Amino acid sequence: MKFLLDTCVISEVVKRRPHRSVKNWLADCVEEDVYISVLTLGEIQKGISKLKDPVRENKLQDWLDNDIQERFVGRVLPISSETARAWGVLIGESERNGRMIPTIDGLLAATAIVHRLCLVTRNTDHFSDLGMPVLNVWE
Repeated sequence: MKFLLDTCVISEVVKRRPHRSVKNWLADCVEEDVYISVLTLGEIQKGISKLKDPVRENKLQDWLDNDIQERFVGRVLPISSETARAWGVLIGESERNGRMIPTIDGLLAATAIVHRLCLVTRNTDHFSDLGMPVLNVWE
């Protein structure tokens, strides 16, 4: 099985005390089977840009610019026209049924669906019943 990592999974590894099961799961993964979205890069950059501690900001910026870019070379998925259309269907059907899905979550779900990936996240409620497998590695 191949996986799309939600931002919360990537962010967990740079916490001062990362969750052991997340670290272990990532260590056991086959690198070539793990993908991220361009949206994850944007969400991480947003978080870094909000920091007031310049030392932490520089450390995390280096991590994003070097470690993440190198680790996921060739495995950063774009929002293609196919993904955008899948998102439109997903969001439209969800809203018709009274369910509101945040835009980024919907785009991540559409990316996982289009690429036939299992979405790895802590926020399983956001992604339940959207048409792709979901894995919570915190449990």
